[in-house]
Amino acid sequence: MAKIHESQIFEYTQLNKKFSITWVAEDGRKIFVPEAAITSFHSSGKTLNIKCLASGLIRKVVRLTIIELNGMEVIK
Repeated sequence: MAKIHESQIFEYTQLNKKFSITWVAEDGRKIFVPEAAITSFHSSGKTLNIKCLASGLIRKVVRLTIIELNGMEVIK
């Protein structure tokens, strides 16, 4: 599996307007969104808002909880 460093998430999402994303929620569940788009980054890039393209739902994600982006493992 290809890898991407968590510090590269901002740049990657700016270049790739649509992507899949998986992160770990506060309760330990893995949340997978098969098609998302970035709407904004906050707090010096610590959190980001994504739009789930299938539902239109906006989700706030802590960058450090992201474990996979477009099939690439996110490393810390």
